[in-house]
Amino acid sequence: MSESNYRNEIQENIDYITKSHLRNVMQLAMFYTGSNKIYAVNISKIQSFLIKDDIEIVKTPSADNIVIGVINLRGEMISIINLDEWIGEKVNDDPYKIVIVCNYNNRKLGILVKDIIKIEEKNSSDLKLPSSSDPKISYVTETEIDGSSHLCIVYDAEKLLYDINKDSKSDGTTIYDINSFGELSNIKSNKVLLVAEDSRVVIEKLDEFLTNIGVRHEIYENGQLLIDRLETINIDDIGLVVTDIEMPIRNGYQVIKYIKDDIRFSALPVISLTSMTNQGVLDKVQQLGAIDLINKADLNKLHEYIKKYL
Repeated sequence: MSESNYRNEIQENIDYITKSHLRNVMQLAMFYTGSNKIYAVNISKIQSFLIKDDIEIVKTPSADNIVIGVINLRGEMISIINLDEWIGEKVNDDPYKIVIVCNYNNRKLGILVKDIIKIEEKNSSDLKLPSSSDPKISYVTETEIDGSSHLCIVYDAEKLLYDINKDSKSDGTTIYDINSFGELSNIKSNKVLLVAEDSRVVIEKLDEFLTNIGVRHEIYENGQLLIDRLETINIDDIGLVVTDIEMPIRNGYQVIKYIKDDIRFSALPVISLTSMTNQGVLDKVQQLGAIDLINKADLNKLHEYIKKYL
């Protein structure tokens, strides 16, 4: 493929972005890692695709095998991540052709990949929990390439963010800095907070955070489990429902819709807690009846909502 055609194909992929939230499906950008594994990222988290040869990656003093340097993208400094190093794959040469610039919790990262394969729509039911307990994997799905079925891994972006943040200094305002929230007031309430969240690292950190502020809470690993709990709990005991968007079996959109469409639960306040903080997602959750969409990095705002509704 010529260089101009390759650029046109990448641009077509960019132009395909955005409307998946209107249909309760997830658009996955599938790509080859440098070690030829098939991985994917939700396209709602992608800001742009860059051709690696068109940019300059500058190594910084704090660079390591995972964060290899930064690029200057229209005046914004963006860290570049070697995903192969993070997942434990050693690549001796430099096979990378594309940088996928992603926006996670309002932090932008560039992910080095060998090549974009395609963009494919998946329903929540197509996303399976991995049989292993690898915290770097959110879920797995199958895709067809050249007439044969292949396993595709959707990596856990929250775990990636945690791993690249845990040894760095931060402002103490994110879900990865739970210990800095000791000064937040305890919330005295008999109400319970129900949470749907599939990322293992976020579950762990949320549990710690909610315990620290004295909130009764139950966390479920997908939307269906939270819905099942609604059918058994006394509704008057619930103060607030908090749901992630990206989840297997039933996603956050489906959780919100289920609650708001059922007269038994429709009065329950619902908040979406997600790393997908673009306007389209905000519009969708509010259209379905959620109060707000909160960035997973903004635990102060989450605390304010919990205090208000519990």
